[in-house]
Amino acid sequence: MGDSRYSYDENSEVWPYFAATLLSLVLVPSTLKVASRSTHFHNASKQAGLKESSFKPDNYDEIESFRTKNRKRNYFSKSAIFLIVGWLILGVIAYLIYIQEEPGDKQTFDPYDILGVSYTATEREIKSKYRKLSLQFHPDKIRNVVEETRELLEAQYVEMTKAYKSLTDKDTRENFLEYGHPDGPQPTKHGIALPKWLVDEKGTPLVILGYGVLVGVALPLVVYLWWNGTKKYTKNGIQTTTASYIFENFSKTDRASLTSDDLIRIISNASEYQTTLPGSTPDEIYNYLIAHLKRKPVNDGLKLLAAVSRVSAIVEGMVDIASAFKEVELVRKIIDLNEAFVQALPVGSNELLQIPNTKAENVQFAKLSSLESLFELSESEQKQVLGLNDEGLKLAREIGSTIPKVRILHAFFKVPGETAVFPGSIAHLVIKYRLEFPGIESPEVDPKDLLEPDTELLLKKPLATNDNAPRLSIIYPPYYPVLVYPKYTVLISNAREGKLVEAPVAINRGYTDGSVSTFKIQLSAPLPEQVGKFKFHVELRSNAFIGANASALVTLDIQPFPTADVIEDDDDDISDPEEDSLAGAMATLRGGKTKKRVVEVEDDDDDDDDDDDDVDKEDYESSSDEENDSDSDINTDTEDEEE
Repeated sequence: MGDSRYSYDENSEVWPYFAATLLSLVLVPSTLKVASRSTHFHNASKQAGLKESSFKPDNYDEIESFRTKNRKRNYFSKSAIFLIVGWLILGVIAYLIYIQEEPGDKQTFDPYDILGVSYTATEREIKSKYRKLSLQFHPDKIRNVVEETRELLEAQYVEMTKAYKSLTDKDTRENFLEYGHPDGPQPTKHGIALPKWLVDEKGTPLVILGYGVLVGVALPLVVYLWWNGTKKYTKNGIQTTTASYIFENFSKTDRASLTSDDLIRIISNASEYQTTLPGSTPDEIYNYLIAHLKRKPVNDGLKLLAAVSRVSAIVEGMVDIASAFKEVELVRKIIDLNEAFVQALPVGSNELLQIPNTKAENVQFAKLSSLESLFELSESEQKQVLGLNDEGLKLAREIGSTIPKVRILHAFFKVPGETAVFPGSIAHLVIKYRLEFPGIESPEVDPKDLLEPDTELLLKKPLATNDNAPRLSIIYPPYYPVLVYPKYTVLISNAREGKLVEAPVAINRGYTDGSVSTFKIQLSAPLPEQVGKFKFHVELRSNAFIGANASALVTLDIQPFPTADVIEDDDDDISDPEEDSLAGAMATLRGGKTKKRVVEVEDDDDDDDDDDDDVDKEDYESSSDEENDSDSDINTDTEDEEE
């Protein structure tokens, strides 16, 4: 057997490849991630329709300055600088590889090349060639040469002899054919991308120092920074100290009595502002936020915009925390607060005030409360209501027609593969909705679009329809300093108690041509075991537009399992479906019984005709009929009890 030997990178031939490989493994995915983020940001800016309008608020210059500063911060972030330096280093390494000379060492033993004969040479020709070379290079024939030359010629003669035997001697040829060398297995070489001096006694202190820095300093530092980052922020992107402060306030106060002003006070104390606005007190931040809602100028407009830019993220975390208390009214207040900040209007403002240059006193006098009712008026009446001239009305109609309102067309509970909802089933809430725009007539709804047929795809992936509609276009509201990703938060609450029965989820897709969109929510707990009707409020609440919400009252009708005549037959083994069949999956969803699939094993000692009589079968009932009422958040008061 061959031994193992190590070859070191004395001529710097290997380490550039090694370093380039390591750098590429880090730089390529990181660059793709940053490029994807930048492309998304660029496309989002182009899609932001409200930014392209001719309306400019009073603080337009400050808003543009803030946005430009943010863009530069994204371009020259720590990650961007790291990528630039990394690609420069990789370029230098690539250049070193390019100018590096190819190694001239032979890596293979070729007896034909050593003897100088063709690959088709006969044994006679090979022997003849070897005799001639022996007369020339045999050690006894070499005279009057220096010692070094003699050693080289002798080594060459040894190689010729090995080559000759590789082609004529049986045993030597077998070694050559099997191992690629007449001497049999050769030593295994393990290349090390380091010079030899770095791993011998002279380089030992340096290696120990580098190892100590890597293991004792660098690695713990990386782990600490990663762990500190995960502990510092919640899944919603807010700091854990902010989340703790919000939870503490919700726990210690009467949540039903919390007002919008109280919520703004809580936001003003967020830890994020210690980094965004160092040195600013919560009272100063509160004043900035109130000034934004009232569209009032302040001495330092950039600080106001910096304070406002963090509101949406904090509100997202606040919604998540508030939903844990299951109080739907509190969640409504928080979401309404977000849309008020996006539009820079006090909470509860008339939705007509979202139109630029609209006079609040005119709208209040006209007693109009919706964009739909405004677009039903004539142009002269619209100018009177909004207090605008012809040019102002044109801009108002342009922007007003881009503000969507969601409408729930149909909402119902459904169990995949079933025509009814049965006790203990795993059900879905199906919401059929569409986006409607003021002044644009929506097409008639096709009744078929309000149904949810059980196709093969939906039986396997019931939530597949959630991704059918396109994503909602990102907007740049005139007064808001950052991009807004429009969405509608789905709130499902008990109609009697006003408590959330499911955690809020977001819809960020929808057709803009009046087509019907579908969104499904799988309930987190099985349905109650009681038969009856239960009422729930389903709401879609916008995070970006005032007055764009929708709600519907949905009845959950849990029906008893259907009865069927059962034929008593001891030999009948098809009463329960098999667990891995489609019927078995449906039975599991509705809490029915299933059995294990029967596997037939052939007995080689018996004839094929007797196989069916010799197979033992055993049925198993699934445990899906176990009752689990205690885990459900759905109120079990029936409609009759409510009445």
